[in-house]
Amino acid sequence: MTAEALRQYTTDLVDSARRGKLDPVIGRDAEIRRTLQILGRRSKNNPVLVGLPGVGKTAIVEGIAMRIALGDVPDSMKPRRILALDLGQLLAGTRYRGDFEERLKGVVAGVLATPEVILFIDELHTIVGAGSREGALDAGDMLKPVLARREFTCIGATTTDEYEKYLSKDKALLRRFQPVRIDEPSIDDAVNIIRGIKDRYEAHHRIRISDAAVVAAVEISAKHIKDRYLPDKAIDLVDEAASQLKLEAESVPTDVANAEASLVKLEIEYRALQTEEGSVAKLRREWLSTELTTARTETSALRGRWDQQKQMVANIRELIHTEETLRTEEEHARRSGQLNRAGEIAYRAIPEISRRIEELEAQLRGMQTASLMLRDTVVPDDIIAIAASWTGKKKSEFAPPRDDEDY
Repeated sequence: MTAEALRQYTTDLVDSARRGKLDPVIGRDAEIRRTLQILGRRSKNNPVLVGLPGVGKTAIVEGIAMRIALGDVPDSMKPRRILALDLGQLLAGTRYRGDFEERLKGVVAGVLATPEVILFIDELHTIVGAGSREGALDAGDMLKPVLARREFTCIGATTTDEYEKYLSKDKALLRRFQPVRIDEPSIDDAVNIIRGIKDRYEAHHRIRISDAAVVAAVEISAKHIKDRYLPDKAIDLVDEAASQLKLEAESVPTDVANAEASLVKLEIEYRALQTEEGSVAKLRREWLSTELTTARTETSALRGRWDQQKQMVANIRELIHTEETLRTEEEHARRSGQLNRAGEIAYRAIPEISRRIEELEAQLRGMQTASLMLRDTVVPDDIIAIAASWTGKKKSEFAPPRDDEDY
């Protein structure tokens, strides 16, 4: 039952890291080192990450999981597993008194029976009162005794406000945890963080994200979006801008749609005049016939150019996806000691894919015109458009683009 509880209500972050499911964590070395130091203590070895929402508390735990997967931790930490508790799953369907407590007991028993497990509880404040219902035992009260035991190790994460509101009032629970303050990263640090995970978003959306767009996302969000925090708000700007560009590439351009609509209008009028008699109708039909021939030729050419660009963008997207797949394969090969395979991928396969992408991008630029331009790269103007939609401000209120072709 204990092993089943762990399988049902937790996720193994170290296993996810080994399978390449976690985003890389850039920076935060001091916070990760401090957390590892607390985990290595003989007593009070339960760190709680405290910081503003969106500053990367969960990412730090994922960073530790990735270091364990890579073996880049002290020897005492190498066999450890980090299991993230799914509190929503734990609470789901708890209709009767005692259901929640029974499930939590199973998880706790599973952790106690598996010494290498570290339990990660995100939104730690939710355990205070999470199970209290008509006199039912509070989850915090259930965890206090086991948290004092060395064989039970837990990492918590919560926001600054919730820490002060809930955890700081429960002195007994608070004594079991050692706080690690997680500050909002600086603009430079946030830029580096997003640069480190940019490849994952490029692979997901199958488009490029320019470095200028990354910098713009951080600077614009820091200046204009005050109710959220870095790097989360800048990542969301980049993600949504990439999604919007992908949708635009898959939608019929305005020029093509207008040309096709005009052609349909001419064809309807021509067919309507087929039954009309008289010289005026005849002259109109002759004129329409000429216009239809011209419109069909122009529309076909316009549609053909768009189809060519669309196919080119699709080819580039596929290569971007292949490039990310190769990067993941190279990482796995390096971890498993297949150094020849890792070197072949890193120094032959990936450069070849990058070269082909550059060639196709150059061909795409040659096909583009002022009125018909499919793009495969997110630029700062895309970031500005998303930020304007979020804030309700006009685009002109944002810092004007620099004189740079990336804009």
